[in-house]
Amino acid sequence: MFHFWSQLPFTILFVIVGGIIFFYLRNQHKEKLELIKKGDNIIIQDALQQMKYSNLAKGIISTSLALGVFTAHLLETYTALDPVVTYISMILLFFGIGSLTFYMIVKNK
Repeated sequence: MFHFWSQLPFTILFVIVGGIIFFYLRNQHKEKLELIKKGDNIIIQDALQQMKYSNLAKGIISTSLALGVFTAHLLETYTALDPVVTYISMILLFFGIGSLTFYMIVKNK
């Protein structure tokens, strides 16, 4: 049985962290647009760009793997599924989702 109140702190933490990341990225985008409007030159070196993509990939994959472990734990706790199969399948599923998410972000740039 799913207990809503026991999962509430995790939900609140997830929403807060997501909100902070959203506002940080939005602020960076606005700053870059202001620099472009002023006519300033925004030079991004290839090495810096590569490092950003690398860090983005690591962050997305790490987050998706953590979500996979968390989901597997919930499935193991609240269902009668085999724990080994549950953990392996959820980790692989969320790794794939994270990889596809990174690909879609990079493809659109």
